[in-house]
Amino acid sequence: MTAPHGVNEAFRELQAGHPDRALALARSAVQAHPHAPRARLAEGVALRMLARLGEASQALVRAAELDPRDHAIAYETGVVQQLRGDMDGALAQFERARELNPGFFPAHFSAGSLRLDRREWDLAAERFRAAVKLQPRQGDALRWLARALVGGGRHEEAEQVFVHALAHDPHDFNILRTFGQYAASRANFKRAGKLFAEALRVRPGDDALPIFIAQVELLQGHWDAAWTAYREREPRRQLERSLASQRSSYHVPTPAQLAGREVCLIAEQGYGDILFFLRWAPLAVAAGATLRFLGQKGILPLLARTGLFESVHEFGDPQAPGRAMPLLVGDLPAVFAETDPLSVPSLRIAPRPERLTHWRHLLGQAGRRPWIGVTWRAGLGPDTQPHGLYKAIPSDLLLTRLAPHAGTVVAVQRAPLPGEIEAASHLLDRPLHDFSRMNDDLEDAIALVALLDRHVGVSNTNMHLAAAAGATADVLIPFPPEWRWRLHGDSPWFPGFRVHRQTIDGDWSAALDTLVSAPSGNRFPA
Repeated sequence: MTAPHGVNEAFRELQAGHPDRALALARSAVQAHPHAPRARLAEGVALRMLARLGEASQALVRAAELDPRDHAIAYETGVVQQLRGDMDGALAQFERARELNPGFFPAHFSAGSLRLDRREWDLAAERFRAAVKLQPRQGDALRWLARALVGGGRHEEAEQVFVHALAHDPHDFNILRTFGQYAASRANFKRAGKLFAEALRVRPGDDALPIFIAQVELLQGHWDAAWTAYREREPRRQLERSLASQRSSYHVPTPAQLAGREVCLIAEQGYGDILFFLRWAPLAVAAGATLRFLGQKGILPLLARTGLFESVHEFGDPQAPGRAMPLLVGDLPAVFAETDPLSVPSLRIAPRPERLTHWRHLLGQAGRRPWIGVTWRAGLGPDTQPHGLYKAIPSDLLLTRLAPHAGTVVAVQRAPLPGEIEAASHLLDRPLHDFSRMNDDLEDAIALVALLDRHVGVSNTNMHLAAAAGATADVLIPFPPEWRWRLHGDSPWFPGFRVHRQTIDGDWSAALDTLVSAPSGNRFPA
């Protein structure tokens, strides 16, 4: 059937990205032909593109009444419902569009995406397989098919899909990066490194890839390759650009070049990373450097009493040293590349006596010893930070295993979710005391972790504070592990800490078994 005058023109304007013009044409067509479903469809698409979702929905309802068998109307209705937050309604419309026209790629793809969000792995894989059959070289469909297969534990099939996708387009950035992340998740770090390196060649400015490459090289103990990749991280690029705009430059000195120099160590990451990389600061002092520090306000009092720094300054401090050699904290290991990194010990920082007294009193009020601190979640996921390391163990698994053990359990979890403390108390069959406020001040945090009789949790800033305070902990390590905890055994950077590892398939059983049987001391071994 020939479309009414103005409808085809409206769709051409939509394709050209001119929804205002399309809307005017579509409404003229609707006035002239009120029973033309395609005119209503064009009106609905234009309104959706203009973010007038309520009106778009009304136009599409009328279009569907006029032609309930039009797959495009069903699909566009699903798009609008998805934008309005009605995921169930959107999925139903995508599925209907797929049934009305099995050859319509977007319907299979969109239905697969929503099935994937619902963790309906097998159904998602079916939808993406149908999409791939229609467009065999469509990279996103192949990538999401692989993700659905991974979610369903069908790893051999997932790997075949990744290999197939790269065979069609060996320079597809998203496939390279996703395949690299998958390879790392399956302990194939050599392949992951190659895939990440190729992805970085395709997109040299990507923020996350230098960190991905450094992580897999560090896990394998390839120090030179790791620090070479790490120098491409975004904070260093920013500093290089800033200095270049001032007709200056940034370079990482050799130890010999530090002798007699005033050096300003610049923080660039979170507190845990700062504490870890500052392990190398005493080597700079031994090389003859005078150190100053520039970073976040919260860490300054702790660093001031290490005796390493001539002065410490908050970002934005007008008194911050302007003529000192700038050196990013994360570049300290590269300065001392000839030193065995596994032999570099933690800084030692004594908690303040008055804070110890304060938290000892609060722990005593909470209950009898042993005092057990627990953390079940830390880090940032890729939805917040592309290279984020999200570390978590289901709190019910952890607390159920701790329930039979005597003692007073306190939550040192940063920002517990509403209801988490109450639910955890139910699992423990006794109160879980909420001490999460200790995370608001590093002085409080280092004092509390130093007092605990046992500290159990995923890796976070508090683990670095425990090492600095001379305490130890039981650390629960998701797979793949953060590089500082190595691939096997305990970490040489955290002597006395007991490491309990999730398996490659996500099972925590063995880790929790060793946690329960581990000794409970919170001090370094004599």
